[in-house]
Amino acid sequence: MKKILLMALFAIASISAFSQNPVTVCISDNTGSPTNVRNAPNGKIVYQIPQDLSCTVDIISVKNGWWKITPEVDTWGDDETTIPLKGSSTGYWLHKSMLGFGISGDPEGCLRVAPSNSAKAVKVLRSDYADLVLEPLMIKGSWIKVVTKDKKYTGWMPIDRICYNPLTTCP
Repeated sequence: MKKILLMALFAIASISAFSQNPVTVCISDNTGSPTNVRNAPNGKIVYQIPQDLSCTVDIISVKNGWWKITPEVDTWGDDETTIPLKGSSTGYWLHKSMLGFGISGDPEGCLRVAPSNSAKAVKVLRSDYADLVLEPLMIKGSWIKVVTKDKKYTGWMPIDRICYNPLTTCP
């Protein structure tokens, strides 16, 4: 019983961490078609983001590989604008495979086996790798579990190391 209660508290803490501080990530959809925004995890499509748009979204919670976003999409590049999302009273959701980001700050960062600076390093990542794109898997406190887009490495990194644009090294 204690174990179940602890797991429930962890889940609530993970979700509330997002609602207090949304995490900005980029749409990284390589399917060649528009990115579907849904009204629930695996739900009805309520909006399609054109494939030629470079844009970011703010993640506010996570549920079984689906990431709830704020009701707007920000485009970047030559034509910066905010696109309000409409058509859902239950929120807006993207599958984790549609999102990506890079790392910011110091030139190197470690993916770790657990959400702790003292945990063993899985892989040293360099922010200057132009092809480094990470996909979010889950959140635990101020840490995010990620996998590289090539699926070679999985590990934890501090959320404050996220650079929403995987093509730059953010300050």
